[in-house]
Amino acid sequence: MAGPAIDPVTGEFLQPGLCPVSEYTGMRECPPTTEKDCLLVEKVFDQCFKEDIIVRQFPIPTGPGAACHNVDLSRVDRVVCSVLSAECEVVDVSPPVTDNIRIITVRQDVELQIELFDDSISLCTFTETISDFFNQVPLYVPPPGVMFGPAGGPFVFCEVVNSTCFCSPETVPPGDPVTQVICTVKICKVVEVTAFVKLLVPLYGYCIPRPCEAAPQQIEIECPPVDSLFPPQQEIEDP
Repeated sequence: MAGPAIDPVTGEFLQPGLCPVSEYTGMRECPPTTEKDCLLVEKVFDQCFKEDIIVRQFPIPTGPGAACHNVDLSRVDRVVCSVLSAECEVVDVSPPVTDNIRIITVRQDVELQIELFDDSISLCTFTETISDFFNQVPLYVPPPGVMFGPAGGPFVFCEVVNSTCFCSPETVPPGDPVTQVICTVKICKVVEVTAFVKLLVPLYGYCIPRPCEAAPQQIEIECPPVDSLFPPQQEIEDP
């Protein structure tokens, strides 16, 4: 690149953000690019998102030293669940099925916190994990390029972007203790395939940072403190 990105009209450094609205068209129009360059970037070759619903039944831990030991479980009428952590991991990438479409197998790892209530009174809290839920998605996974070799990709990874859970006590006859909870977990994840490539792109020039703005003061002060800059003068009364 030849130099910094400068607006040819104003002569000011260009900053990231929305393009200005043209007074002639009323549409946002960016200044014309001034050059083109070859950049090393991580390109997304394929991606998809998927929502999974996982239903599990968990026994309430009541053994000696367990979280719900010596708790009257016949009082349980409500269960609250929260997701402590949710991750997904790529565990297998198949050989090409057709035209470099491969089957990606991912595993969900979820940790839940489950709290039992009698109305508004918390009875006990325990944690459970789910690590045996798998599913598969087909994605385009190109072979490694000659220029970078395996170090340049492709890279296949999975990321959980949202999650929630809901639990309820099992249905038992009136007066009987609840021994199981039934939980439904919803997971939203993105599976992505990337690799490093060299792209020829139009550009403006180097990015120039804008000046930093002063942080707001927590407590306002007088500046300058006129009344305290100099010693007080003697007051002389008129005779």
